[in-house]
Amino acid sequence: MKITYDKKVDAMYIYFQKGKEVARTVELADLLTADLDSTGKVIGVEILSASRQMKNQKSSFSFPLGNIPVKMLS
Repeated sequence: MKITYDKKVDAMYIYFQKGKEVARTVELADLLTADLDSTGKVIGVEILSASRQMKNQKSSFSFPLGNIPVKMLS
């Protein structure tokens, strides 16, 4: 897993799979999208307005990923 942050656009991207081509993007929630490969597996997740979303978090945040709850720890 790799996490990148683009300060200019305030976006965080969490890579789960490396070297896969994005087949489609789905909106999971407001300001949260997931990129899927051709088999429907999650390649990565983009969080827009990341600093605002993380501002109130101490050491973790969570978001739904399909039917699987995901919790990110810092």
